[in-house]
Amino acid sequence: MSLINRSTNLRLRRANACAVLTMALVFLSMAVATEDMIADAIEIVRTGIAHDALYALDMNGEKGLAVGNFGLMLETTDAGATWTVTEPVTEQALLGIATTGDRQIVVGQGGTVLTRAGGGAWEQLNNDPGPRLFNVGMHESGLVVAVGEFGAIVRSHDFGASWETITLDWAQYNDEGYEAHLYDVVIKDEETVVLAGEFGLILWSEDGGDTFTVRHTGDESIFDIELDAKGGGTGWAVGQNGMILRSQDAGQTWQRIDAGSAANLLGVWSGQGEVVIVGIRELLRSSDDGKTWRHTDDIKIIRTWYQGIDAGVAEIEASNRSLHSRTVYVAGDSATLSRILE
Repeated sequence: MSLINRSTNLRLRRANACAVLTMALVFLSMAVATEDMIADAIEIVRTGIAHDALYALDMNGEKGLAVGNFGLMLETTDAGATWTVTEPVTEQALLGIATTGDRQIVVGQGGTVLTRAGGGAWEQLNNDPGPRLFNVGMHESGLVVAVGEFGAIVRSHDFGASWETITLDWAQYNDEGYEAHLYDVVIKDEETVVLAGEFGLILWSEDGGDTFTVRHTGDESIFDIELDAKGGGTGWAVGQNGMILRSQDAGQTWQRIDAGSAANLLGVWSGQGEVVIVGIRELLRSSDDGKTWRHTDDIKIIRTWYQGIDAGVAEIEASNRSLHSRTVYVAGDSATLSRILE
């Protein structure tokens, strides 16, 4: 995986077929300092040992799931305040999570696919697709799309019980015809599927994944993409060399934003004008929908990395009424889970 340009990217990915998103974590990029700094940006909630790692985080109200290497799973039922280690289902690295209603699906190394419904036991499917899967999206209609190494795209119409492979003509998407690693997927509805990955690719389908058109290309990889789940117009994508893309028309077009960072950015969350981006030795925050940005010199950020990011919502009883408190959590190195401070 390149940290410099496309040619370096192609040389490295040919030399090692196992080049994956987590490889970027080896290349620690220093954050660019600005005058607007946050001294104490996060509070650590729990941490593991040095060789642990968490790659994905999914919060749904007061419930949450974080997954990582060697089948590591941690769960919360109190909106992230405490986390419990779940008995491992697999020894494979788990890299992506999707939730809809009471159903969850987790994908990872070796084509691992785990599913559960209604908070029951995890089931490891016997018909795993095979390629290393970096992420997965799921819709309440039963549509599931998982993406992975070297252009892997697999699709299910029955919540992951059975799968089919989607094969793209990659010559349409880059001059060399290379099969790009795909790092993230968003399913907006049962027809709209959005993929993101190497070469700055954002691919868009309006037929459930049968065909895709290009919405963005570039040199740096995109590691995470977020589109407003409520159908709003704002979207975010982050990646290598401090790349931040913003869409203000629901993902139709994308513009690059300069936040003064050269770090590899691995995860993005947004809500009500707030934007939080995490990566390798970097945390960026905006309170005005990306117009201005704040960095941090918090030692708990600049000596480590975070990748998974999501917000939990706790219900608090006060004065005979229920209040909802939202907290953004991040997950990463040493299986550390931290909350973003206000």
